[in-house]
Amino acid sequence: MPQPPNIPILMYHKVERLSARSAVPGHYVSPTLFRKQMGILSAMGYSTVPLSHLYRQDKKLPRKPIVITFDDGYVNFLTNALPILQSYRFVSTVFLVANQLGGTNAWDYKDGGTPERLMNVDQVLQAKSAGTEFGSHTMDHVDLSAVSREEAWNQILGSKKALEATLGFEVDSFCYPYGRKDDEVRGMVARAGYRLACSTEKGLNTEETDRYALRRINIRRDTTAPVFVIKLLRGKRSAR
Repeated sequence: MPQPPNIPILMYHKVERLSARSAVPGHYVSPTLFRKQMGILSAMGYSTVPLSHLYRQDKKLPRKPIVITFDDGYVNFLTNALPILQSYRFVSTVFLVANQLGGTNAWDYKDGGTPERLMNVDQVLQAKSAGTEFGSHTMDHVDLSAVSREEAWNQILGSKKALEATLGFEVDSFCYPYGRKDDEVRGMVARAGYRLACSTEKGLNTEETDRYALRRINIRRDTTAPVFVIKLLRGKRSAR
């Protein structure tokens, strides 16, 4: 199986104005800022590809590829991010929490977070018809390194089975909630049949990068246009 080139994978959560009650304010990127960031990618000559294309021999990567990912599957992806992506003919990969399709970000409540809607089945299918790829973010957005091995396996394999049965298409990518994993969890992801998985480790992905621990560049509320460019260039240098 081929290895990826030095390719950036961007990590987003919400494309929405900041909620004053949110426990994770850094996860918000305003639609205005998101549009600026996509314009920068276009001006820099990047072409987006779905995450799964990195390891498929039948898919030829463009000259300057980039992957855009979104964790959790918020409705604001559909209403705010997707139209902007489409305006640049960009695609992305979204990681879904299988037990919360049409629900809310319940995992944030313990920290005082405000409920925010997640895409339901119809909305996911609408986004897929527009070119969006979907992966798994477990059944319940749990810390896989903190639960029992049996529960971790149920969260990893169960989410793949549940999403595929509900949505009617293959789910072959995975994202570790909170970026937390260990060697055993990594092995479970591979054994469950996923082709690759994203972490929250920073940087680009080289020929030596474990395809079950792909690095990403975290894009946050304070990632202004100049900072966005710096993050891209810094990642490029770190991969050399």
